[in-house]
Amino acid sequence: MEFLNPWAFLLLFGLLVVFIKNKNLPFKKDVLEKITTKVTFSKKKRFILYLIAYIFVIIALARPIINNGYTTITLPKNNITIILDASAPMKCKDIYPNRFDAAVNKLNKLFKKLNMQNVSVIIVDNSPYLLNPPTNDYDSIIYLLKHINKTYLFTSPFSNINEAINIAKKNIKNPIFLTISYEKAKEGIFYNVGLKPCLNTQPTNKGIKFTYSDTDINIIANKLNKMEKNKQVKILDKVELFYYFLIIAFILIFIASFLPSKRIYK
Repeated sequence: MEFLNPWAFLLLFGLLVVFIKNKNLPFKKDVLEKITTKVTFSKKKRFILYLIAYIFVIIALARPIINNGYTTITLPKNNITIILDASAPMKCKDIYPNRFDAAVNKLNKLFKKLNMQNVSVIIVDNSPYLLNPPTNDYDSIIYLLKHINKTYLFTSPFSNINEAINIAKKNIKNPIFLTISYEKAKEGIFYNVGLKPCLNTQPTNKGIKFTYSDTDINIIANKLNKMEKNKQVKILDKVELFYYFLIIAFILIFIASFLPSKRIYK
């Protein structure tokens, strides 16, 4: 067993101070003589329990662990950065229920096909803003997207996608870009949602086009998973033991505090 915070044992010096300065400790002979043998739970026993509980708390603060050495795990090296268009044309209903909500529904399906890569989302209309930093908690991303305040969205007639990409390059490490819009970005995977302009019968820029089946999402997921690069990370394989000592300390404190006592003094 090892201790991650051995400095916590310095708190044991506090016991020395208590023993030196306190003249009324239950170990003192003059105090014990005042109590008859009819004590149900004596002051001495209570003091011993509090003392042991204090020691166990200190051991817990020292973070005892069982060290099993280091183990190697594989983590994704890249961060998928989704540029989600939120300009006025994304309100168009040429895709049910509208382009933006359809894109969010597609992302929900996409996340189920990824290999636990970290994903960040940037919402962009006239100017971009980061919805979430890189994370593989996909449920939280979908929750944010479905509960986003749309009051200030869909106000610009265009989206500044290239600016969003430039900002992401400066703030996100190893980004892989997936742009969801009706207008093509300068790099990355382009997911073509809707026509340009809204309800125009002319075809839009090339890209992976929206379908009501999962064909488009399968294509995007395969591309992203193939672009994934992994890194090997060594972590300490340890078993934490501190909570066992805390539980024992709380039990001792409970016993010492609530068990009945009856003192009869001479």
